[in-house]
Amino acid sequence: MNDTVYDEKTDGPMPIVPGLYPAHVSGFDSRMLQTKFGEQQVFNIDFQVAEEVDKMKVIKHQWEDGKLIPSVDNDGEQVTISASFMKGKRFSSRGIWLTENPGEGEGWRNRTYVEFFQSLGVEFPKTKDGKTELALVEESDVIGQPCLARLNKEFYTKDGEERSVWKVFSVSQWKDGQKLSADEVADDVPF
Repeated sequence: MNDTVYDEKTDGPMPIVPGLYPAHVSGFDSRMLQTKFGEQQVFNIDFQVAEEVDKMKVIKHQWEDGKLIPSVDNDGEQVTISASFMKGKRFSSRGIWLTENPGEGEGWRNRTYVEFFQSLGVEFPKTKDGKTELALVEESDVIGQPCLARLNKEFYTKDGEERSVWKVFSVSQWKDGQKLSADEVADDVPF
């Protein structure tokens, strides 16, 4: 066993790395909330990283002094590894807001809603004058849809301490992605 070694730079834990990952919509939640802008509906979408992530390479990172830094080899070159460790991981989106009947000059509030769901294949009807007519997106419209999900950390403060959680910030169309059935993206927790 004399030739067995462990090098933290190349063999250490594989922390999640921000980036664009192939994924499928695996969950859907929406609720109506009363906000300072009036009544708004918020959508929270869950994503599961697709098996096609096996074909991707990412720069391996490691923790050093509480910070995530790229791993380098003995020659100072960044270490790249397969992103297969991300396969099957699940992440939630940041809230996507729909403001019904926005005030004069505030239609921009729905831009993220339109762009987000159009990237997931939702087609909103157009009015005679070419405006996008917004409709409520339902779970059946998006579950199993393929996309490229932009993953990054969202920071927040709780009990005076800064914390973070990995979130999907945006999605874009995955042209070669195949839609999966609801069963294929269901959470297989045995309890």
